[in-house]
Amino acid sequence: MLRQFKRPSTLSVLHEADPHVWEPRTVEWDPARLLGIAVQAGYNIHLKGGGDDIVEAHVAAVLGSSFVEQTRYTLEGLTKLALRGVAALIEKDLFDRHSILDLDVPLTHSRPDVVSRHESQGLGVTDLKVARQIDERYRVKRMSEYETDDQFWHYAWEVGEHWGEPVKWFRAVQVILTPKALVLQETVTVTPERLHFWLQGAQQHWADMQAEDEGTRPVVPRWPNCRGGKYGVCVFYDACHNFNHDPQKMLTYYDRVPK
Repeated sequence: MLRQFKRPSTLSVLHEADPHVWEPRTVEWDPARLLGIAVQAGYNIHLKGGGDDIVEAHVAAVLGSSFVEQTRYTLEGLTKLALRGVAALIEKDLFDRHSILDLDVPLTHSRPDVVSRHESQGLGVTDLKVARQIDERYRVKRMSEYETDDQFWHYAWEVGEHWGEPVKWFRAVQVILTPKALVLQETVTVTPERLHFWLQGAQQHWADMQAEDEGTRPVVPRWPNCRGGKYGVCVFYDACHNFNHDPQKMLTYYDRVPK
């Protein structure tokens, strides 16, 4: 359901003549996504051999390009926060004994952050996650969840297809920016058997999504994710549960954006 709200609508109950997407109307701008992009961009510059001055300038430029003026955050403060994350990554020396093959290069259906070959462990994929803060009580749980995360197994499958050799491992790197910068990592071994097991389920999901887009399969809700998903309450909870997909009622909390 969330996917259908965020693309030119194919939901019959929401169908209108002009292609559009729905976006939740927010009261205050949140820099979380932009911070993640800036930290990754700065770290990529470092991995390409850029010095501290170039890294700092690049991070500032990325943040400045999409910063929204408001009262809670300043551009200077966010720049310092992002650079703190980049510095923590550099100190961790994540790619010692690695040959880096690709940085943030789009494949057909995914865009892995770093594809590298370890001198003894073989081909692998590293993906960076950035959060301002994660309660210490939930950090172990957060990292363990990446072991069965669709995104990472998709990376393993598609990178293997692209490079013509099996991916041996993938790694989730979690950067926590406050109260002090911290880098956590979780590496998972990829076996052919386990990758095949994942692919069986993924291919069915892909077929279902294609059928939804073609209108040959109904778009159905997955209720456990409405309030208990990875990111908390779904931003379209009210659209589904209180406004019953009525476009006129939805305009109370959401904007209809032409595409």
